Amino acid sequence: MVEKLRRRIGRRAAPADTLKRPYGRVVVPEEDGTFRAEMLEFPGCIATGGTAAEALAELEEVALAWLESALAKGQDIPEPMEEQEFSGKLVLRLPRSLHRKAALAAERDGVSLNQFILAGLAERVGERAAAPRAGEWRKRAAAG
Repeated sequence: MVEKLRRRIGRRAAPADTLKRPYGRVVVPEEDGTFRAEMLEFPGCIATGGTAAEALAELEEVALAWLESALAKGQDIPEPMEEQEFSGKLVLRLPRSLHRKAALAAERDGVSLNQFILAGLAERVGERAAAPRAGEWRKRAAAG
């Protein structure tokens, strides 16, 4: 898949054209009032700004430099997550003790192990989207 992408965008497409693809961009407010923007598919591609718009604008410049550097080093450029296909199947390895605990908990809840793990994952992913920032967790822990 990566090699197919490299042939498609690799050295022929300009990095600016590559950034027109649907790469994931996330903006997060920081405790100090600034904003952090990240390009999800590009490890370490992070920018900050005084406003969300400034952080996103800065991210475009940082992402362009990230792409140019990766291509110069011959590194593969990841595909946008939006364009990747997912089968819905996942092979998971876990310690035997955790497997046993999960199976017992699923039995106790009267559901299959698959449904138990699916519910836990869905809950965690939902929590993560709405979770307080790390600083808020610390404040809650200190107050409690």
